[in-house]
Amino acid sequence: MRKLFVLCLCLAAAVSLTCHAYDLRPRRYPIYMFGFATSFKDSVAVMTELQNLDGYIQPNGFLSDRSLYSLQLNRRLAQMGHEGMTCVVFFGKNKAKMEKKYQKIRRKYREKHGVEIRFLSIDRFRFETEEWTDPTGNQAPPATP
Repeated sequence: MRKLFVLCLCLAAAVSLTCHAYDLRPRRYPIYMFGFATSFKDSVAVMTELQNLDGYIQPNGFLSDRSLYSLQLNRRLAQMGHEGMTCVVFFGKNKAKMEKKYQKIRRKYREKHGVEIRFLSIDRFRFETEEWTDPTGNQAPPATP
């Protein structure tokens, strides 16, 4: 009976450590992000500058609440008179890779699609960090260096 108790205790400790090691909450990282917006009715697109901010990255590599960042850009463009644009954000932890992606998107739309690209400087629009809240009521995840 004592061996069974010790075995159950060891098993419970192992499960507890394993569950703690596989924390599924997103972690806060410094990220690089830019936004792109286009309209299917017009030949004008808008690109923001590459920006550095903190964002919550999920364990699978996706940015938490990424639709809210697109919504930030969409609202700002609506204030400027660009209604009905489709907005998307690109993000990553590596600045060099994001600069490369930025140039690729810029070149692709300018050369291949003949779209006029208007640039939105940081002075006119800056992404704000969306604070992650756990739907279960737990505290926010710690920042990761």
